[in-house]
Amino acid sequence: MKSQKKTRSKKASTRLTMIIIPQSIERPVRFSISKTTIRIIAIIAVLFVMSSIGVGLLYGAKQADFNRLEAIKEESRRKDETIQLMDQQLQAIEEQQERLANKQAEIKKMMGIQQEDVPVTTESSGGGKGGSGPEREAQAAGDKFMLAQQLKNQLDLQEKELDDLLAQVNHDTKYFRSLPNQWPCSGEISSPYGWRDSPFGGRTESFHDGIDIANDVGTKIVAAADGKVIFAGWQPAYGRTIIIEHGYGITTKYSHNSALLVEEGDKVTKGQVIAHMGSTGRSTGPHLHFTIFKWDETIDPLIYLPNPQEKK
Repeated sequence: MKSQKKTRSKKASTRLTMIIIPQSIERPVRFSISKTTIRIIAIIAVLFVMSSIGVGLLYGAKQADFNRLEAIKEESRRKDETIQLMDQQLQAIEEQQERLANKQAEIKKMMGIQQEDVPVTTESSGGGKGGSGPEREAQAAGDKFMLAQQLKNQLDLQEKELDDLLAQVNHDTKYFRSLPNQWPCSGEISSPYGWRDSPFGGRTESFHDGIDIANDVGTKIVAAADGKVIFAGWQPAYGRTIIIEHGYGITTKYSHNSALLVEEGDKVTKGQVIAHMGSTGRSTGPHLHFTIFKWDETIDPLIYLPNPQEKK
């Protein structure tokens, strides 16, 4: 008898009894459930919650991957459109450059300039560079389209300038003599006009307001046009410098010279020797920094100068 009571008591202790008492006069509802069943239900609930969380995380990761893929596709589409626009812009620039070359050839013909007489060749690998100008952080690849647009705007200005030359060069001898269309020295173009990587290093670009022509120290520098010397002396960054006023709003500057052969107030003629090449001022080597101003605004000297020979 004692053994049976202990067995019943043990069984009773492994079960939980719940009683629901209604507010009505109905009899209370009683039911019991074993602790083992409760554990199983609890484990199932935990597994369900964990699996739900796992599924949610997996879905979130997949959704994030999908969003990244869509972003990559959109970025690729934008790049394709940008490349297409750049191709169109570059094609237009090439066509405009061809027109400019034809106009320059026509002007050279009027001036009687022969290609074989041009003493300057295209860019060298180690010629001197220098000068000073505004700086900015080097442009990222995404800014190249903006630079192409700036180049197009610059070409528009050059074409207008050439149109002006064509309209006037045959009618005014004094004007013709005042055009800086004589190469100021022989050598190699080591740095063109416009924005460039800083020749002094660093992660910046600087605006180059002229062209650099590299050659040996002592190379003769000549006046690009008739005019009057309005400055002959030292300038910060540019070293020994000569500035000549030619009339019609045109001024030329010759910098980094080793010696100056004219003084302020002197009148000079096109082709007259005015200085010797050097590397004075802020410079990486012997060269001439040649700048043309039109109404105090710099313009690309190649608008006026005959086309340089191709570097071979």
